[in-house]
Amino acid sequence: MNYRKALVDAGRRMYETKLVAGTSGNISIKENDNSFYITPSGRDYMSITEADIVRIDREGKPFDSAQVPSSEWRMHLEVYKTYPHYRAIIHTHSTFATVFSIVREDIPLISIEMKPFIGGELRVAPFAEAGSLALAQKILPYLATTNSCLLANHGAISCGVDLDSAFTAAEYVEDLSKLYYYARTVGHVHVIGESC
Repeated sequence: MNYRKALVDAGRRMYETKLVAGTSGNISIKENDNSFYITPSGRDYMSITEADIVRIDREGKPFDSAQVPSSEWRMHLEVYKTYPHYRAIIHTHSTFATVFSIVREDIPLISIEMKPFIGGELRVAPFAEAGSLALAQKILPYLATTNSCLLANHGAISCGVDLDSAFTAAEYVEDLSKLYYYARTVGHVHVIGESC
């Protein structure tokens, strides 16, 4: 697999589908337990080339010292170390998911898509400074039973056994957040399992 090309393509798709704006968010793929590929820091997704993708070791050190990985590399590596079955991670700042991360409100089980594509309800992990080890550690319990969670005031993270499944989860996170937002404006939200 060409990991660099996969990340370039996924970054452009993430930008085009409005899961991020500007240079926000990041994507990674695990090559093995000691080697990971991640998008570079502060770069426009439409300008990133394969040569810009950063290969890092399990401590976050780039194999090419001239490259700078995304500031969120700690979050990616801690997830990979804790949950070995995940091989790809997408961190988005999609609009509706970020709205609920800002108001710090969990999204309950409102749709039949949540179980198969997310694993259950979307919970909000506590706030910690972006790029910090504290943030990486705070989100870990929230990924124990689901592949995605919201990050307080900071968007969402979605994980997968491969890049396609991580991307699908990220798309569902935004779609479900949007559905929940609009459903609340229309009337009472019925949560699956409560009144079904």
